[in-house]
Amino acid sequence: MLAWLLVAAQAATPAVENDLRCIASISQSFETEPSSQRAMLTAGMVYFIGRVEGAAPATDIVASVQRIRRAPGAKAALDAAALPCARQILAKTTLFAQLDPGVTKVEPAR
Repeated sequence: MLAWLLVAAQAATPAVENDLRCIASISQSFETEPSSQRAMLTAGMVYFIGRVEGAAPATDIVASVQRIRRAPGAKAALDAAALPCARQILAKTTLFAQLDPGVTKVEPAR
């Protein structure tokens, strides 16, 4: 039990903090992007949540994202983080295309 508390109390690594920043950036985007972008935003958020849970399972993601979003200058910082976060996701779509070229095709909305 004590070991679990020690893990939970440790500060996030820079990689985990970056992933949390991407989650916060995406959550901010949910407020301004059109509803047609929600599926893409959701996929990105799931990707980064999975990374955080895999690297630091004791992380309180909700509290961490709230901390990041409430920090002074957060809106501008998260706007700036959007493109680097999107690039990380885009790099994975290249992998998807290597696995199955059909994965990257977008079906028309019904």
